[in-house]
Amino acid sequence: MTLETFFSTSSYLIGVLASLFSVLNPVSASVVFASATANVDSMAMKKMARRACTTAGLAMIVFAVLGQFIFSFFGFTALAMKFVGGILVLSRSFAMLSGDSQDRITPQEQDAARHRLPEDYAVIPFGIPLLAGPGTLSTVMGFVTEVSLWDYALVLLAILTNITLTYFVLINATRIFKKLGTLGEKILTKLMGLILAGVGMQFLINGILSLTTQIRSLTPP
Repeated sequence: MTLETFFSTSSYLIGVLASLFSVLNPVSASVVFASATANVDSMAMKKMARRACTTAGLAMIVFAVLGQFIFSFFGFTALAMKFVGGILVLSRSFAMLSGDSQDRITPQEQDAARHRLPEDYAVIPFGIPLLAGPGTLSTVMGFVTEVSLWDYALVLLAILTNITLTYFVLINATRIFKKLGTLGEKILTKLMGLILAGVGMQFLINGILSLTTQIRSLTPP
């Protein structure tokens, strides 16, 4: 591997890691998680966090691996996914920037979760859609659209890394919030929203460039 290839690979991996961390937004997700597990003992809380993260991770990997088959089955094209992913990610980023970052699950879903067994609501709604919501899954599919096998492997590595980080954030939510405070959490969420806005816009730009190329190839000289 040449030095140029190494820097290119490292830059791509860091970009995917940062983008997925932003769209997962474990800091904001842990606010909901911590409030719902306030009366749960430490062992049960860790089990719930592990199950929620496993669910989210599996959903992301399934969409990464089967994304192309999903396109083919429903008649979607990779180009369509670039636009859909861009719009969904931009929508998610705007919600984070406007301070509306915790509405991935409704208050009704949170209340219903508190009356179920931990192993039940760890999967839904915490695993899906709190962590692996439409924006997260769209981002994953956007990253694996028309990429090399090596880049594909880097996306899978980024998924596993982010899920592991998310697990540690969830189980240490109380400790993290004592240090961050409400203001720190809001600032961090808005910074991640800015990153997501850039990712969503890049998806749209890539889609426009691909569409322009297709139109030019169909236009007679």
